Amino acid sequence: MFELETDLRIIKWMSGSIFMAGILSLAAYQVGVPSGYGKHTKKSKFTVDARLAWVIQECPSFFLPVLVTYSVGVENINFSNLLIISAFAFHYFQRSFIYPMLMNRMSTPLPLRIVFMSFTFTFINGYAISKYEAAHVSLPENWINSFQFLTGMLMWASGLLINIHSDHVLRNLRKPNEVGYKIPRGGAFEYVSGANFSGEIFEWFGLLIASNFHFPLICFSLSTSLTIGTRALFHHKFYLSKFEDYPKNRKAVIPFVL
Repeated sequence: MFELETDLRIIKWMSGSIFMAGILSLAAYQVGVPSGYGKHTKKSKFTVDARLAWVIQECPSFFLPVLVTYSVGVENINFSNLLIISAFAFHYFQRSFIYPMLMNRMSTPLPLRIVFMSFTFTFINGYAISKYEAAHVSLPENWINSFQFLTGMLMWASGLLINIHSDHVLRNLRKPNEVGYKIPRGGAFEYVSGANFSGEIFEWFGLLIASNFHFPLICFSLSTSLTIGTRALFHHKFYLSKFEDYPKNRKAVIPFVL
């Protein structure tokens, strides 16, 4: 019992730190400091190949759920909780292994500090969410048939598809040997500048609803919204300043709102 209580306390502290990461991102946005990768990459002495960097920084949130599930035992985990863990891990499998394979070989290398920070984030978050779902909470046996669970999982799947499609649009903006920026069009980009970010935010709020609002997923969903939501705002400002013909009705991250 003591070990379980201690582990739960650690998980809550971990989740709290994940939420604080989002608050720091919001604070950075308020003073005009974007995250240091993508369009906003700053020169750094120590960098990592972009494709390798994405594998390194995202894979903890795939491997840790797998390891936690194995250590707890599939037979000891409620099926609805197991689906929550699986959905979370599937996103990071796609982000860790499929997404990097599809990246342009000439993608800008990522600063080592960004890779380290991202690795730390996904390690802490991957453990907190998977261990909480596997060992510390059990959804009702019939939860899988509930309207809330089905709605949440539908949101998760829709958000994942939006995220993947938006990444596809961005990858194919330029033809081989082309340089410079272009206006992304099609899909959710017709409504928001950060369609890939919007899809991921929608995805995690869907999983949050499906989980019946478990604490680690509350912290993660809010943190993600603040972290990549502010990135979408920076992207939106960039596009507006870069292109005179940029669609005026397009929002940054929330269609018709923000």
